[in-house]
Amino acid sequence: MKIFSLIAFCAAAALSAPAAAQADKPFRPASMHDLTSAEGLSYRIIVAPPAGPAPAAGYPVIYIVDGNAWTLLASEVIRTNLDFGTQAKVEPAVVVGVGYPIEGAFDLARRTTDLTTPSSVASDVKWGKVGGYEAMIRFIQERVKPDIEKRFPIDKGRQSLAGHSLGGLFTLRTLMNHPDWYQNYLALSPSIWWNDAALLKEAAALGASSPQRKARVYLGIGQFEQYYSPEFLQKMETSVRARAAADPAALGGMSVEAYMAEMRKSKGNMVDNARQMAKILGENGLDVRFDHFPDEDHFSVLPAQFARAVPFALRK
Repeated sequence: MKIFSLIAFCAAAALSAPAAAQADKPFRPASMHDLTSAEGLSYRIIVAPPAGPAPAAGYPVIYIVDGNAWTLLASEVIRTNLDFGTQAKVEPAVVVGVGYPIEGAFDLARRTTDLTTPSSVASDVKWGKVGGYEAMIRFIQERVKPDIEKRFPIDKGRQSLAGHSLGGLFTLRTLMNHPDWYQNYLALSPSIWWNDAALLKEAAALGASSPQRKARVYLGIGQFEQYYSPEFLQKMETSVRARAAADPAALGGMSVEAYMAEMRKSKGNMVDNARQMAKILGENGLDVRFDHFPDEDHFSVLPAQFARAVPFALRK
């Protein structure tokens, strides 16, 4: 009983002191505004403002592609850990989502264009229009960053880029092409398989004097993004059948059986590629964290990934 009372007392003390501080930092809802690229395309910028005063050097900032989907998730990791976090200690930061003027989470056609480089692999090109990476990253660098820097004092020495899936590919591509534009690169379930896994070959060619060596990289992946259990496959088939029943065109004219067969053989080596990328970058002197999450798939893994990646980015 005495031990229980001591634990309860310590827990109450830990929560009560930050609670007073929390009252001085009310929740500030995210805002949205649109910006137009040099190509005349409209993008929705979702901004989760910091809770707390700016450090002398300015706020750290995290830019996230697929911003409609992930901005608030990343900002909640900061908000819930700001006072109470121990393992995931954070500090006030600006979270900027780069998304699209839509109601849903993803504009599948535009993100496929924006987040990919050109590819010589036929199965990549069948996705639709690809290869808009350079225009997209320059839009963020030349339009989005200056816009945010007018709104908040930003520490340009603590900038992070984050993305999931093709967004993770986009993030790692930026590490290779523009390593001095960010200090932290957060690649969640990255599609390293793109263009015959060209990124792995480029990473392996980095030398001792490569500017990428100054970067910090987070890589996270779920077990079921490559290594499927029988139970997971059964759940997936049930979900696919429900989708096909609700919308006969959802599988692109394929039967459920053909779709599942394609899924089994088109895993993209997601887990192996992410592990290999972490190994290569680490061996080349980069500060790398790699997390493998058992029993998680391409989307169920995201809360855990952001819970690890955001504190990694905000660590001094």
